[in-house]
Amino acid sequence: MITYLTKDAALVGTDKKEACRFMGCKEPLSEALGELYEECLELYMNTADLKAVVRETSVSFINDDETVFDFGTVKSVSLRKNLDGCTRAFVFAATAGGKVDRTMKRLSLISEADGLVYSCIASSGVECWCDYINRELGKTNKLKPRFSPGYGGVSLEIQKSIFEFLDVQRKIGVSLTESLMMVPVKSVTAIIGIIDEKQ
Repeated sequence: MITYLTKDAALVGTDKKEACRFMGCKEPLSEALGELYEECLELYMNTADLKAVVRETSVSFINDDETVFDFGTVKSVSLRKNLDGCTRAFVFAATAGGKVDRTMKRLSLISEADGLVYSCIASSGVECWCDYINRELGKTNKLKPRFSPGYGGVSLEIQKSIFEFLDVQRKIGVSLTESLMMVPVKSVTAIIGIIDEKQ
């Protein structure tokens, strides 16, 4: 069963420390940059459209570097280790929405600084959205850290299978480019292992 989630961005929030890290600076921000940050933060809260789809999959292993899911087999030693002790996992796709992308592009044309600050806040926002999903799923399950394609040797090719498994484009309006990048860009896919209670 595919579960659809949505939440108001103001209830999910952002992480200022993380956004500043993306920006390449530390707090406290200068007065001018602090004012720009607050303006972009308010704009993000008004433009973000947080959506996600989640589905459970079985998990099994072949050798020490292959993990078999309902949507396909992934070769990665890191992912295999991450899911050790799991026979099930959640797979999800989450996005901050297309309006965030359009706003980011518009701001970048007006001011490179505005576009950068807004983009970093949006990156922080979608990570907070993923953290929120993690917490919700963790209320009834003991979970492993989430693991996304593109990290730990997991090929982006698996995105095609995940998108089909979750019906991502139809459910939350996120598509894949030929180079396997997600559109809107402030989107994430991830696998979260469910720890077997016997472990």
